[in-house]
Amino acid sequence: MMRLWILLLGLILATPVFAHEDGDALLNKVVLKLSSEQWVATKTALVTIGINASVSESDLDKIQDQVLKKVSEFSSQGEWHIVSFDRNEDQSGMEKIRISAQARLPASALTTLREKAKAMSKPGETYTLDNVQFVPSEDELRAANTLLRSNIYQQAKEELDRLNKLYPDQKYYVHNVDFVGLLEPIPQPILPQNAFVQMRVVGAAASPLAVGDKLELSATVVLAAAPAADHTLIKNIT
Repeated sequence: MMRLWILLLGLILATPVFAHEDGDALLNKVVLKLSSEQWVATKTALVTIGINASVSESDLDKIQDQVLKKVSEFSSQGEWHIVSFDRNEDQSGMEKIRISAQARLPASALTTLREKAKAMSKPGETYTLDNVQFVPSEDELRAANTLLRSNIYQQAKEELDRLNKLYPDQKYYVHNVDFVGLLEPIPQPILPQNAFVQMRVVGAAASPLAVGDKLELSATVVLAAAPAADHTLIKNIT
């Protein structure tokens, strides 16, 4: 009996501790390369309006509110934000400012922006349509990224279920998921001057334009299981 207890104690002491950093080498591992694609479409464009103006130094504290009020006249269908503000003094002592304001607008609101910019401009204060980009918004990208990760997790689960069905004694689990990288959509170039002319030909009643971009996500997934215990020695002893 004493011999049996000594052998059992030796087996316990020899059992590897998997929490140790070297314990990973003792795991049975299956490494998967998984990927997922998702189309994300947007019906809004990121619009940038440029403002050039000459003002006195005393009017600088009012200019931001004035600009936001003016650019809201371009379209009330988006929330306008000032994204850059540059100033320098000219030889006459006036402050020359350059401001960029942005808003996300639906396609139906784009057809008259250039004409509005010309109509609102006056000596000492000019407005220009600087950029129009059909790219997904932050919220649209986050939603697509969440779906991509869910697709990767689902693929990993399906493979895990297959492994545990084939090797029920192993009890595989998801050991690690390493997302390789997300390819975000490339912003489309600035619309040329004649783009708005072409849009006017279609007419304001045309269906809203939906522009899509494809996102791709890849991941390295490791499924692992601890080696099955070998009870042969204990059986022989008893």
